[in-house]
Amino acid sequence: LAGHGFGEIHRLGKFLIWSVDDGRLLVVNPMLTGRFHWVEAGTRKPGMLGVVLRFDDGHEVRYSDMRRMGRWYLIPADGLDQVPQMATLGPDAMAITEEEFLARLKPRRGQIKATLTKQEFMAGIGNAYSDEILWAAGLHPHRRRATMDEDDLRRLYHSMRAVLEESIVIVDATVQGEGLGKKEEWRQHLKVHRRAGEPCPKCGSDIRGQVRSGSETNYCLTCQPLFE
Repeated sequence: LAGHGFGEIHRLGKFLIWSVDDGRLLVVNPMLTGRFHWVEAGTRKPGMLGVVLRFDDGHEVRYSDMRRMGRWYLIPADGLDQVPQMATLGPDAMAITEEEFLARLKPRRGQIKATLTKQEFMAGIGNAYSDEILWAAGLHPHRRRATMDEDDLRRLYHSMRAVLEESIVIVDATVQGEGLGKKEEWRQHLKVHRRAGEPCPKCGSDIRGQVRSGSETNYCLTCQPLFE
């Protein structure tokens, strides 16, 4: 990348796609703990620093990753299929329309949380935000899609949009307001995820928690009854 510049930067699900001025693409999947820092050269470096991109105006993009799970790929413009998972990604969660969401969801029959987090169905929703979206929609995470009517699905779509739009504003303000070097995940604003045993913000009932394969699922059984 030495001597080259960047153009537009786009996001698709959990990937960032940087356009390089010679036609190549830099694709970054930051995974769970990848963090980008835009700073002046000489600023104190964060822990677990992995990549530094230095610019001729004296700034740097620094990438730190506490778990070192992130992946970087420098590829030709037509080489997105070379990046693991990219070839099978569904539409981005913030770009999909309501009608496309319904059309893609209606043929599916399985549990709704598993469907929402399947990146081939829709790119960008992970474990934490699926809990938040389903709680906002009043849908149990283990409820099967086949038991839902169109009103359920439309409510799910609007809840997804509302939760993500609200969270973007909160997380952006957190990053701007608390500075660089923050190590933990910004999840203080989440209503139910990782809050097992706490009262539900809607009804006051205890939030339930289940852990499967290392991933926690949280929900309120009062607000999200399980219908089969």
